[in-house]
Amino acid sequence: MSEPFSKVRFVASAPSPKEFKGQMLPGILVVGRSNVGKSTLINGILNAKLAFSSKKAGKTKALNYFLVDDSFYLIDSPGYGSTGFATMSTVQFSTLMEESLPSPSIRGIVLLLDLRREPSEEDKAFYSYLQSFHKPILVVLTKTDQMNQSALAKARKTALDLGFDRAIESELKLKNRAFLRKAILSLLKR
Repeated sequence: MSEPFSKVRFVASAPSPKEFKGQMLPGILVVGRSNVGKSTLINGILNAKLAFSSKKAGKTKALNYFLVDDSFYLIDSPGYGSTGFATMSTVQFSTLMEESLPSPSIRGIVLLLDLRREPSEEDKAFYSYLQSFHKPILVVLTKTDQMNQSALAKARKTALDLGFDRAIESELKLKNRAFLRKAILSLLKR
């Protein structure tokens, strides 16, 4: 048996789940605010530069499907929230989520949060919205490598105060990458 995440490839971009023409397999949807690091995290987990990442927010405009070990998709989604760059409208993003999240093929959600900034009401509302689908949610704190120890301690406390007692930090060193992969695989089994 091969090592998990050893066979990965980009399959397709689709403006909505209905327009995805690939094989129907379980999926893990990666969501978060614009420029939170979704594509960077996917590249790190896959250990391959397959997802396009940019310093400018709002570059991801469709659902991007990455096939992992011929058994499931890791799905990169556009971000929510306003940025200085042209991003999806709230209506477009809401429609995309309304079409994606109820699907039985979506087995779990990876929610990325950048706790260098205090979570907004929009962040809290989006988390509540995700919970309404009764799918397992893995919260990943991004950009922790850009924080000093004091800021990181504050971010960890904020995560606990918000109820994210099992949040994972996204540092993608080998040990943590294996931990993130294991956590993602566990979403498929729930």
